[in-house]
Amino acid sequence: MNFYVNFQSALKAVKNNKKRSLLTMFGIVIGIAAVIAILAIGRGFEKATIKNLTNSDSKNVEITINFTPSDTNLYQANVDFFKDSDINLLSGINDVKKADYAEQDESAIYKQISFPKENKNEAISLAKSTDQKLFAGRNLTEFDNDSENKVAVIDKTAAEDLAGDAESALGQGIEIDGQLFNVVGITTSTQKDSMFVMAKDNIFIPKNTYHKYFENDKDKSSVKITLKEGAKPDVVTTEAVKELKEKGSMRDVGKYEVYDTKLLTEGLSKIFSTITMFITAVAGISLVIAGVGVMNMMYISVSERTKEIGIRRALGATRKSIMLQFLIEGLILTLTGGFIGYLIGIGIASIAGKIMKIPISVDLFTISIAVGVSTFIGLVFSVMPASEASKKDLIDILR
Repeated sequence: MNFYVNFQSALKAVKNNKKRSLLTMFGIVIGIAAVIAILAIGRGFEKATIKNLTNSDSKNVEITINFTPSDTNLYQANVDFFKDSDINLLSGINDVKKADYAEQDESAIYKQISFPKENKNEAISLAKSTDQKLFAGRNLTEFDNDSENKVAVIDKTAAEDLAGDAESALGQGIEIDGQLFNVVGITTSTQKDSMFVMAKDNIFIPKNTYHKYFENDKDKSSVKITLKEGAKPDVVTTEAVKELKEKGSMRDVGKYEVYDTKLLTEGLSKIFSTITMFITAVAGISLVIAGVGVMNMMYISVSERTKEIGIRRALGATRKSIMLQFLIEGLILTLTGGFIGYLIGIGIASIAGKIMKIPISVDLFTISIAVGVSTFIGLVFSVMPASEASKKDLIDILR
């Protein structure tokens, strides 16, 4: 009952000084809103970045092993860097749950293209539709993709290799890894391989068509091994590389390198978290300033309400009861400001997320920050004024 009476008295005191209370809460609102917005955006950006890097929701440790040939010309040759024998070799290692070829990187596909004059590897780009600047013909359409049509749009250089004259290549067939595609468009692009730039976007084909006719196609330039639960990545990695160096199919023409996605993502996660926390701490300085404002208001309130304190003491209120009332007043101010600041912070984060096209993340930690910090400020910066109010001597007050 004593707490309820003190709560009612504290709430009434806050209502009686609405303007002063609102101005005091304003600092808390701004501080909490800044902290919540930064945390929500920072954590959302962190999760989105890690997801884009891993492209997997699996919690298993996955290690990718790449092969780097000594002769860079092997990149353009139709050579498999890993073979089934390598997969079997890696699968037999202790603590390896699964070994397989890495997933196809659809942003960098090279295929054997047959031209009348020569056969060579060319870059293949997959698209649902295209919007390229054309020299002749048309672009790929969504109908081509949905219907899985064997059509292609090629650049001017590839068209000249096909027919001698670029415009004459329109309507002719081009053979891609044994599959015949009809050329329906020719782009104005004439990009070629150079020492610094690898040719790209030379040939476009519908994405669905590619998956239909090359569904068994595997990227044999790297392998991915999935570890059993509890396995030590460094031990398994060392063993895997050792086995490949001794028995790998390409051991004599290059070297094997390890790419541990989990270690990378964990490192990036720590970096993002550190940056987010640092910026949050800087924003949190405003909360200290707001706390000083709360303390200042409470001191003024104690000075103005000396008569009220004296009457309550004369009616039997204890020093503990007086102190509790002023602590509750501080908590009402800071918790209310914290709640309003939390809502504003989430709103700011949502708007910023839409503008920057990144998801925001609101978790239990973010909510606990709003509640915990508000409570902490309310207690810390109200305890001294509340203590002073409780220590006022009744006889001095009556004088």
